[in-house]
Amino acid sequence: MSKKLKLYVAAIILLGITFFICTINQAQQVDVVGLVVFTFLSIIAESLVIITQGQRALSVGFVIAIAAILVLGVPEAAWITSIGVMFRVIKHEGKIYHPFNFPIEKTLFNGADATISAGLAGLCYEYLGATPGVIGLNSSAVAIIAIFTAMIVYILVNAIIMSILMHLITGDNFFSNFLNNIAWVIKDYVAMAPLAILMAIAYINYKIAGILIIFGPLLFARYSFKMYIGMRNIYIDTVKSLSQAVEAKDPYTNGHSRRVGEYACNLAERLGLSPKRIENLKIAAILHDIGKIGVDESILNKPGRLTEEEFDKIKQHPEIGVRIIKDIDFLKDVSGIILSHHERYDGTGYPEGKKNGDIVLEAQILSIADVFDALTSERPYRNAMTVEEALEIIEKGKGVQFDGRLADAFIKMVKEDKEMRKVAG
Repeated sequence: MSKKLKLYVAAIILLGITFFICTINQAQQVDVVGLVVFTFLSIIAESLVIITQGQRALSVGFVIAIAAILVLGVPEAAWITSIGVMFRVIKHEGKIYHPFNFPIEKTLFNGADATISAGLAGLCYEYLGATPGVIGLNSSAVAIIAIFTAMIVYILVNAIIMSILMHLITGDNFFSNFLNNIAWVIKDYVAMAPLAILMAIAYINYKIAGILIIFGPLLFARYSFKMYIGMRNIYIDTVKSLSQAVEAKDPYTNGHSRRVGEYACNLAERLGLSPKRIENLKIAAILHDIGKIGVDESILNKPGRLTEEEFDKIKQHPEIGVRIIKDIDFLKDVSGIILSHHERYDGTGYPEGKKNGDIVLEAQILSIADVFDALTSERPYRNAMTVEEALEIIEKGKGVQFDGRLADAFIKMVKEDKEMRKVAG
């Protein structure tokens, strides 16, 4: 852990503890029953967090946090949210994680993040004139505005704290991380917002019985998220299997699609593409050579120079690839990327001879990553180039094969990334 990272983690923990202590001093007439019930539900909700393949966590604990703000106010909401996060028990990849086998600094950081996020959201809610415990179906416009402002503040504060953390850990651009974090949660949190409001109204009017009734739909929402993630994982595994089928035909490309995906997605993140577009790019990278299944192995593995006729057959693989996946619904958004990944900026590429702005951005990114990995990998007809030699070719291809802006961004990325600089070493 770097010095900057240690200082940042320590600062957030200290800020969280300070906020926590301040809320204790400000707490008045604590609803003990509500505190216990919401804390219990918060721990359950956070323990049912769903971990995606990208190691992001999808939790319905947001609903409990917002409902606690609406019902109990800032002190209790901050306590409930932080305790729920710190005392959760998560099962992931066959392992069970709980407060007693999880690094203490991570537990405290997560708790502090939750305290600050929920606390600031609650303060905004009250600052805008809303009163905890007085929400109803006939609430005023002021109360409605305060509710949605609190939700936005919670999301923004949490995203800022986590984006700075990821910037210090990975070195990735802060703003890119921030936008990705926001895009990742915003739709799900907006969808869950009505449940938070209904839970608050149910508790105010019917106490424990009311909140338990609403908790059922919340668990169903979590189940729906889990089913979606499960189906998505199946799709990704299917994509990987198709990619392995290609690499089995052409042993020289072993690992090529995976590496191209990493390079392309890293560049896309630097350029600020949305998570959805980056995900499509990753899938397209894995499948970009799937059409080579329809190309004879003797051509793919030929040690010498290809004849014009043989090269014409190779040039068919983008179209063959699109025909293979065209009837697979979840791959419809990547077919255009696969089709155009051999197009060139000056219009001399294939299969359609597109040029400049006619080529989809993801395909242009994929093209640079594909060329770089091909140049720095062993091939039956030549040895691998050094990273420097490959970058020189990309530099020369600016305005001809590649968009100059994308080529410059890729070259800069490689020079700044120690692992990529060692690719051919």
